[in-house]
Amino acid sequence: MHLAILVFEQEDNNLLPGTKMLVKRARANKHTVSVLKEREVYIVFNDNKHSLHKNGKPIKHFDAVIVRPSFKSDPSIHASLIRQFELEGQLVINTHSAVHRAKNKVRTLQLLHHYDIPMPRTVIIFDSDVLDKVMGEFKYPVVVKSAYGAGGSGVFIAETKRSLKPVVEHLLRKREGVREPIKIQEYIAESKGKDLRLFVVGKRVVATMQRSAQKGDFRSNFHKGGSVKGVEPTEEEREMAVRASLNLGLDVSGVDILRTKKGPVIIEINSQPGLEGITQATGVDVAGEIVEYVERRVRRRKKKLREVKERKKATEG
Repeated sequence: MHLAILVFEQEDNNLLPGTKMLVKRARANKHTVSVLKEREVYIVFNDNKHSLHKNGKPIKHFDAVIVRPSFKSDPSIHASLIRQFELEGQLVINTHSAVHRAKNKVRTLQLLHHYDIPMPRTVIIFDSDVLDKVMGEFKYPVVVKSAYGAGGSGVFIAETKRSLKPVVEHLLRKREGVREPIKIQEYIAESKGKDLRLFVVGKRVVATMQRSAQKGDFRSNFHKGGSVKGVEPTEEEREMAVRASLNLGLDVSGVDILRTKKGPVIIEINSQPGLEGITQATGVDVAGEIVEYVERRVRRRKKKLREVKERKKATEG
């Protein structure tokens, strides 16, 4: 098979560890792998035709395009490039709509709420003027998150109203004339700086780790210095993670769960979960799980296309 891995702005200079692991594992499975960088790809619209190009030549058809959406800004434009691969008839994992839902944290919350999947009490605000009214929903401390942050960036804790206001004003400031919303979320004290990352591939949780924040921090992210260890999730946690991932349309996801007194709640769903920490913590070949899933999807797609072609041939005959 010839597989492509589509990467974005964070990988302009150096590929992230997870991408390198995918490339290595796919090549070990005897596949040809091409890494496509967003900045090197362009779309040509001409004479009612559209096509993707790189280095002055049309991009060939791949057996599958694996998307690693390492961007932190408004996902709309980036997702449009992913969509272009789909319009070209390529098999794309994860799809543009799934990436857009996961990257747009407001849309993620809407879908979790719609499907009755538990999450912490959360308020989305677009202007600091409503802050006083909003805070009637919470007790301090509270967690404040930017709309498009990832990997622990854009996440703050405010212990008091005095410390909350400047954080909110900072996150809500206009960037190039655009104001992005923020999330204010209840702080789950009983989690004690720990959460679970459940790695979902297709309809299965293939690996789970517990992440613990380093001393003096409340963010448990591996790349922020948090410690990790493999754990066994409950059946409820597995079911919740898979249901959340599927309802966002994701093929591959990292679902972050807090254990609370009232039961597990989802705090984040990632369309580009890191591979390094969870592989180290659990010993599971997560990159291998993804590659094997892609292989199965490609085989099913080719079989379906053959069947369609045979039916069409039989009808015409």
